[in-house]
Amino acid sequence: MGILNVTDTDDAVSGMNALREVLTEDLVDVEGRLLELEHSGTPVTESKKEEMLVYQTARTALLSGLASIDEVLGWIHLVAEKDADGNEIDSVLALPSLAVMRAS
Repeated sequence: MGILNVTDTDDAVSGMNALREVLTEDLVDVEGRLLELEHSGTPVTESKKEEMLVYQTARTALLSGLASIDEVLGWIHLVAEKDADGNEIDSVLALPSLAVMRAS
């Protein structure tokens, strides 16, 4: 795997952050709908169970997507170009760290 240059890093970070925002908004919406169903006071029917299952599946998929984005941002952090002193560029400094096992 090569080192990402500044242009590639900025593009990747911007894209991942935009996608993360959209998925986060969707997750908030899905969790709100789940809460409404859980506290609606209506009897639990097969239809209600199926609807809850759909939202629970969507929530799981969204959480998985967010975890994957965080992992990609961590890898960008790991392989991003450094300046002459070995410091990371500003767009990468705030990214989450990712613990990486390196072969000795």
